Amino acid sequence: MLCVRYTSKQSGSDTIVYATSLAWPKDGQLLLAAVSSTQQTTVTILGYQGSLEWKSGAAGGIVVDVQAIPENEIPCQWAWVFKLANLADS
Repeated sequence: MLCVRYTSKQSGSDTIVYATSLAWPKDGQLLLAAVSSTQQTTVTILGYQGSLEWKSGAAGGIVVDVQAIPENEIPCQWAWVFKLANLADS
């Protein structure tokens, strides 16, 4: 399990959550256990065009699929910041 740090920012009536990981998920799946999704939740990674696919985690949180990002398009080699919008209020 990877260590993920969370920060948040108010954007109008929505709270944007940023999840920072210092390691790239080796299995192509990143568990973000500290958030709750809605049907409108979107996940992006800073420095990469487009949204990422995700699903609800078995024990809560969400699981982000990063397998679709080609290795040559991974935006950095030291840390990755995932932007989560339209989350459920905790």
